[in-house]
Amino acid sequence: MLETAAFDNRLSIVNHVVFLDCWRRRKLAHEAFRLWRRYFSQHPLWNEKTRWKDLSHSVLLRFASEHTDAQRALFDLIMVCQELGHADDGQSLDLETLCRLFNGYFYLMNQAQCEIMARLAWVQRSPRMEKPLVDLACDPFIYETKALLEIPAPFPKHPGYEEYRRSQGMERAVVVRKAIGQALRHLRAMA
Repeated sequence: MLETAAFDNRLSIVNHVVFLDCWRRRKLAHEAFRLWRRYFSQHPLWNEKTRWKDLSHSVLLRFASEHTDAQRALFDLIMVCQELGHADDGQSLDLETLCRLFNGYFYLMNQAQCEIMARLAWVQRSPRMEKPLVDLACDPFIYETKALLEIPAPFPKHPGYEEYRRSQGMERAVVVRKAIGQALRHLRAMA
């Protein structure tokens, strides 16, 4: 009987930890996406489950083409999820922290560009692309330089597919990314 009670107590503690994590993600999403409304007021509200593939073509295009408002919104998301304030507070950070945050920024921007290629059936969606934006912005991996080398595998429909098959190592990421401009034009025509 004592063993069962101890197990129930551990289970109760785990439930509270999970609940606190969900609450924290919801709070971060609310704060970050409240800031996004300044730039995307005509778009629906987002929440802690919002992924790149949930964004409209027009919003995704703004992120992928590095529109000024989208750059600021993305940096707001990063700053909020790292619990450092928002984009305006970035000026007071030390150089090492800023470099780390910019790694995350470029990673997320690249994810937006890859989502466009995924919508065109040019690349596969990686497991990370399926994660909610808040989870991505909280993931320590995206702030490492090696994260910037991560690129989804192309489908035969990708304009550089044959070149990708012949290339190796870092060249493969370059080949996939070379088609970003073309992908942006295709999605703009669809939007």
